[in-house]
Amino acid sequence: MLLLPTLVASLSLAVAIVQSPGADDLRAEVARHQGVWAVTSFVREGKETPPEIAHSIVRVVEGDHVVWKREGKPFAGTTVTLDPTKTPHTIDVVPDGGRARGKVVPGIYKLDGDTLVIVMADPGKPRPTEFKAPAGSGLTLMTFKRKPL
Repeated sequence: MLLLPTLVASLSLAVAIVQSPGADDLRAEVARHQGVWAVTSFVREGKETPPEIAHSIVRVVEGDHVVWKREGKPFAGTTVTLDPTKTPHTIDVVPDGGRARGKVVPGIYKLDGDTLVIVMADPGKPRPTEFKAPAGSGLTLMTFKRKPL
C-alpha cells in the first residue's frame, strides 16, 4: 500500500519539474551538450596528459548519460546533471562504476559554440570556482571540441 503513494508523489514531482519555469531553458542547454566531443587537452592537478593519449579520448553524450571512449572502446560511463542558471554553470557527474560509483563529482563548465571546458573536483570535495587545475588542487581541467556528425 505504501508503494502507491510514493509512486504518485514521485510522478507529481517529475511533472512539476517538467512544467517548472526554466525547464525549456534546461532542455535547450542539455540539447547543446549532445553529440561526440573530442578531448583537446586534459590537465590533472597541473599535469598535462600527453596529446597522443588525450586526443585518443572522446566523450559521447546521449541525453543525460556520457560514455567515455578511448580509441573507440568504452572505458567509463557517467550520468550528468547541468545547471546553467548558476555562474559559472555547474555540472554534477555520477560515475556508473569504479571507486567513485554513485558518488557526486561536482564541477563547472562553459560551452562556447563547439568548445566545451569542464573543471571537476574529486568526489566529496568542494565545487571548483575557476577554470584551472593547479598542482595539489584535486581538480581536473578538460577541454573538448565537438566532432562533426
